[in-house]
Amino acid sequence: MSEFPGKQVNTAILEPWHRTATASVGLYFHFIRLAFLKFLAYRLRYYTGVVSYTVFVSGHYYLYTALFASRVADAQGATIGGLSLSEVITYVAVSWIGRSFYFNNIARDLMRMITEGEIAMQLIKPFHVQTVMMFEAVGESGFRLIMFTLPIMVVIVPLFHIGGPPDSILYLWTFISFCLALVIYSQINFLLGCLAFNMKNIQGVLRAKMVSMDFLTGVVVPFTFFPEWFQRVVEWLPFQGISYIPVTIYLGKRPGDELYAALLLQVAWAVGLFVAGRLVWRISVRHVVVQGG
Repeated sequence: MSEFPGKQVNTAILEPWHRTATASVGLYFHFIRLAFLKFLAYRLRYYTGVVSYTVFVSGHYYLYTALFASRVADAQGATIGGLSLSEVITYVAVSWIGRSFYFNNIARDLMRMITEGEIAMQLIKPFHVQTVMMFEAVGESGFRLIMFTLPIMVVIVPLFHIGGPPDSILYLWTFISFCLALVIYSQINFLLGCLAFNMKNIQGVLRAKMVSMDFLTGVVVPFTFFPEWFQRVVEWLPFQGISYIPVTIYLGKRPGDELYAALLLQVAWAVGLFVAGRLVWRISVRHVVVQGG
């Protein structure tokens, strides 16, 4: 019986709030837009990157030209690791062009949020930090594609006489492969960033990553230049899906079913690393220690 006779008491139970799937898509796509606009405000610094990437490709161009010339008299007709000199130059150029697209600093950003105490505010917001950072990386890559990758292509392709793939459809497959590389690279960065929950400062880890990542992904040296055992080890690691697979697709080195198998391998690593990031995040946030704020 009601405590207040004559008055109606609302006994309805409030249901937990849920965001619809459409609203979730709209929310996360909003982060793509915000990331694009954020980097657009600092677009001038990326113009210097066109110069630095051109220098990197130039160094590799003269290095590999000298390497082929030292091995055989006819450098243009020789092959090393199954690649001719022109293919190696194309390999290096496409690798650095692709790197300008998928590169991001998720690990450094996550470390900063943890060490500065900002992570406490992120944890109470109605979205998942991992998903937000992934969509922000997509927005950053969209900016990089327009303001960084395309200008680099305009400079590097004619300067070093970079040829196209043997089949025009490989342009599309290469782009799809680099998009999958973006997911793989971002999730590796996210996993590294989660180390900051326990280590607090991962500057040393990030420096080691910057030194080793270009080597492990095949940007600096094609994997076919290495011994057979090294190539077998690399096949079991996700790093080849960041640069080596997209570039070999561009070169036409993955004919027929090999192309689809390589793309499926990238999809598997992208999904697997994303799930691993979810699990590591769930464990890590149980031990949050805010150092600042």
